[in-house]
Amino acid sequence: MKPQKAVVQETRRIAVGTAILCAVMLLVFLVIGRMTWPVALGALIGYGLAVGNFFVMAMDVQRLMENIDPNEESAVKTAKAKMRLSYNRRMIVMILLLAAAILWLKVRWITAMLPLAFPRVVIKAWQLVQNRKTKGSEA
Repeated sequence: MKPQKAVVQETRRIAVGTAILCAVMLLVFLVIGRMTWPVALGALIGYGLAVGNFFVMAMDVQRLMENIDPNEESAVKTAKAKMRLSYNRRMIVMILLLAAAILWLKVRWITAMLPLAFPRVVIKAWQLVQNRKTKGSEA
């Protein structure tokens, strides 16, 4: 299945925003004198997991929305259950990959895990920007 334009656009936005936040995080480590290869590798792995998780979630939503009648209550319930299952699977995979990176590659756990929160920050920041634009155009 080919990703829709919206999936590609939102994933690109998340990828760029998460990359900027990862760069800021690495800059902080550099400034405090704690920049090492395990720190950088942890950030790279965390970045990949964060963006990959968002893309898989977006593709799951796209797949479910293509095959659902929003007016049919049972179909909506089934779609919600499938999204919960998808979320649980993605979390298990991310935990296993993070554990492997931390235990075997000896990456810094904080730099591997912190980027997982960055997509949420990017989404909130984008919503704030859009709300300001909307309020600014109304005035």
